[in-house]
Amino acid sequence: MAESRFLCARFSHLALVAAWRCHPELRSEPVVVGGAPELRLPVLAASVAARASGVLPGQPLREAQQRCPGAAFVAIDEAAVTRLREELLALLYRLAPTVEVGDEIAWCDLSGRHAAHADGTGWAVAIARSIKELVDDDGIAVGVAASRLVAGIAARQAGPRRIHRVAPGEEAAFLAPLPLSVLPMDPAVAARLAALGLDCIGAVANLSAADLQRQFGPAGMDLWHQARGGDGVGEWQPGHGLGLSGPPRRLGERLVLEGATGDLEVLRFAVHRSALELGDRLRQRGCRAAAVTLVCEREDAEPSGLRIAPLQPPGSGAELWPVALELLAGLRLTAPVTAVRLEVEGLEPGAGRQIDLWRGGDAAGEEIGGAAARLRARFGRAAVRRAELTVDPGDLPERRFRWAEPVAAEAEAGGEGRGSRATGPTPAEGRQEAPAGPRREPAAPRAPVASMPALRR
Repeated sequence: MAESRFLCARFSHLALVAAWRCHPELRSEPVVVGGAPELRLPVLAASVAARASGVLPGQPLREAQQRCPGAAFVAIDEAAVTRLREELLALLYRLAPTVEVGDEIAWCDLSGRHAAHADGTGWAVAIARSIKELVDDDGIAVGVAASRLVAGIAARQAGPRRIHRVAPGEEAAFLAPLPLSVLPMDPAVAARLAALGLDCIGAVANLSAADLQRQFGPAGMDLWHQARGGDGVGEWQPGHGLGLSGPPRRLGERLVLEGATGDLEVLRFAVHRSALELGDRLRQRGCRAAAVTLVCEREDAEPSGLRIAPLQPPGSGAELWPVALELLAGLRLTAPVTAVRLEVEGLEPGAGRQIDLWRGGDAAGEEIGGAAARLRARFGRAAVRRAELTVDPGDLPERRFRWAEPVAAEAEAGGEGRGSRATGPTPAEGRQEAPAGPRREPAAPRAPVASMPALRR
């Protein structure tokens, strides 16, 4: 399989290029795109000469006039910008299989090989020259790397009329000396890192993923991947960039049955296993799902599925299993099922939610066990203990309870749970063993489980 390579090209704003096409005499003059200075609108784009006077995108037009009184203020031509973007897309599609074009940035997928170019460098040079000829801009900067993030940073570091190529495997070394401001992170996270004395990407890359996740939740894991040259899947999106809306974040688990079946017990077993494994992934990411979808792929028929938005967003296997069971009960299966697919979407950080100690059930026990396990892992085994009633408390109230080590208590509980469960995925630390069905139904006998069709991915 070919390694992934991405190209990022930065050029003048398309609205500014359209203004130059309409008024060629303004190419060497300071130009501000956005409208007349009397309008209470922000600056959309500015030429190099206007930027030299302190004009920046986002400033009020009146402030831009004060900073650069001799600038030419032009309105944006939406139709001309649309035509220019379509021309650029058509041009790049002839050179690369996958293309994205924004107002002042373009992305191309350079994975694999191109028949007309011997290597990736020649391919990148051809794309840069094509963009330069179309937009008539000598200040194009290009970056090439194994991830979109590093390619974008390399383009900013390259400067005008340069191509900065980051060799495969050198992404972390390239990012290490750069300041944290080049990463697309939440300003609050950046402020906390600066308060800890972490002033460069290399210092963050030396931290462990567990420490960053404990401090910042899912954003910490994204930061850990980005500091090592990967593309994060973060919840927070920066205000700059392409401005293109990406696909909704979702997770899924699919189990294929060896042979189509209509047995409800087999389907419940498959959905139960999918819920536990998918719940483990939610817990590892520290997320909760706003919507859950169950799809049953049927033999010689269209897939049948249902989607629900639970009142309590599930964040673990014990919370996801009742929702999945409700979806399974609502499906009308008229043909044998060959595979089940459980998906969650609308993920949001689940850290900081108080555990409901009075709710009871598997979900509460799993959350309490998981929270206790995290406290023990961070502060030692003595940080969490179990309170047990004493046989003879005597007259003193403080003797009614005795504190027991949680390790021994969990070992006893784990032994009982393993004895009552014959198959299924290994539970995560702190999870209470759950039967094959909800608590309100009797557990299925063990004998039929051994004869169920094996599951494969």
